[in-house]
Amino acid sequence: MPFNIFDGLDALVDLLTLDFSKNSSSKSAAHKKSSKKSKYTIELWSGSFLVIASILYFIVFKDPFPEENYIQSVLICTLIGFAISFILFFSLYHLGLFYFQSLFKLIFFSGSVILLVISFVMFIYYKSEIFL
Repeated sequence: MPFNIFDGLDALVDLLTLDFSKNSSSKSAAHKKSSKKSKYTIELWSGSFLVIASILYFIVFKDPFPEENYIQSVLICTLIGFAISFILFFSLYHLGLFYFQSLFKLIFFSGSVILLVISFVMFIYYKSEIFL
């Protein structure tokens, strides 16, 4: 059986992640303190995303739409926002950063990111005046 380079790299990574030090229990205690310190980070990020999205929606929707078929353009902006959000979530999943402890945190974070991306797309679409 030929040698696979990825098997060698996997063995090397496993060897590097082993912790043989005496104070590994103190490291785990410090890790528990830091996890308590960052207990509400997902909620803070999601809340800030919602605040930014609401500001952008206010900027976009305070003036009437200049187009005659604005429903079609809003739907297109929404679809573009969903596509960008899907790409973002897919890349976060493959990086191992898309992990949540509860379903509420998953829905809250995902919904706020989707609303933020859609508001960015609509803001760029209506305020740049390139597409109008």
